[in-house]
Amino acid sequence: MKPVKIVFDKSYETDYRTASCEVPGRVSSIMDTLSPLYETEAPQPCSEDDILLCHSEGLLIVEKNDRSRYDVARMAAGGAIMAARLAIEGTLSFAVVRPPGHHANPDHNWGFCFFNNMGIAVRKILSEKLIHKAVILDIDLHFGDGTDAIFHYDDAVRVLNIQSSTRREFIQETRSALKDAGSADILGISAGFDQYELDWGANLTTGDYHEIGVIAGTYARDFCSGRVFILLEGGYYLPDLGANALSLLTGVAEGVDGK
Repeated sequence: MKPVKIVFDKSYETDYRTASCEVPGRVSSIMDTLSPLYETEAPQPCSEDDILLCHSEGLLIVEKNDRSRYDVARMAAGGAIMAARLAIEGTLSFAVVRPPGHHANPDHNWGFCFFNNMGIAVRKILSEKLIHKAVILDIDLHFGDGTDAIFHYDDAVRVLNIQSSTRREFIQETRSALKDAGSADILGISAGFDQYELDWGANLTTGDYHEIGVIAGTYARDFCSGRVFILLEGGYYLPDLGANALSLLTGVAEGVDGK
């Protein structure tokens, strides 16, 4: 059975300046569910050079003007890097990070995102030649325009944004997209939970996240040597956020282990 670790830092609960719905309780609710079940590892903040792997110096300078937000955004990207490295070492990892990142473009950001956590993590391990090819699966309600823009002309990274608006179509699109993705050295999952039936998307059930996880984990087992990591993106219905995160994580674990 593949080991599982949660990447988390208390700074993710910082009440920094952002939208009213993007609250510290998002990560707290997930950790209340996951921390009793899995080992937790604390990351280090990413460096400015790491940020510049994906973003312009102008965006970096703008974000440094809000120091509390900047510090936690660096820690979120650092958590993403740690999750990717754990996956390379053979551990299934879930970085319960905040702020999210998939709307952070090379030279601008929006949608509660400041730096692109997934982009920085994948570019970091590519630059270190720990991998040569990656697939990113984004299951958030909203199109991950930042991640798509970062890797749009990069043949080493394929970004799959799943955008179907019904349960069965969403699951089938996930299956089809991964089937067509081919082999890679690692799978990164941008895990937004705002497609949930009681969240903004009013679509997926808790059980659907498990099924999506099995599909993703099976793909990682068959085409990525079992290397897979998960990063938190959206998800705003706090009462069930932990259950949905656990459902996805256990599904991925079952897929990777071939259960």
